[in-house]
Amino acid sequence: MNKKETTTITFRIDEENSQALRKVAEEREISLNTLANQIFGSTLQLDYPMSKFGVVMMSKLAFKTLLTNLNDKDIIKLGSDIGFKEPKEFILFKWNKINTEIVLHFIKIYFEHCGYGRCNTDQFEKTNTFSIHHDLGKKGSLYLEAFLKSMIESTLEKPCKTITTDNTITMELT
Repeated sequence: MNKKETTTITFRIDEENSQALRKVAEEREISLNTLANQIFGSTLQLDYPMSKFGVVMMSKLAFKTLLTNLNDKDIIKLGSDIGFKEPKEFILFKWNKINTEIVLHFIKIYFEHCGYGRCNTDQFEKTNTFSIHHDLGKKGSLYLEAFLKSMIESTLEKPCKTITTDNTITMELT
């Protein structure tokens, strides 16, 4: 396993924040050092680029309410339109290139970081698969499927097979 090079940095933080960090580390059963690295990584790899790119966060309830008030045709159009343009622009903004590995990495961090759902990816021979499990219901699956299909089309220009349930989207890329 490749170990990353590390460096030692000393910070002074408020006692209240220190106690809160220690509690989170204990709950997650990880060291304070690991938690700090996760926080720094998330901030530098996601939060900072997303804020520069103009991403707006909304609660899951607000997103579900928005979808509930749209008909299926409008949900598919919304997912397709957003999926076609925004992921490609963000991937190029962050990584300066597009390939299957980067797109799958983007999907994993985007879905987990933005709270849309949990992502599982796998590769077998020349086939890549990923599954998104969410709790946004049928309309959420409709939106996410349209978003993902459109994203794959605009970034990788590859066909994909999709299996969708009310709370899961699984896609296979060849």
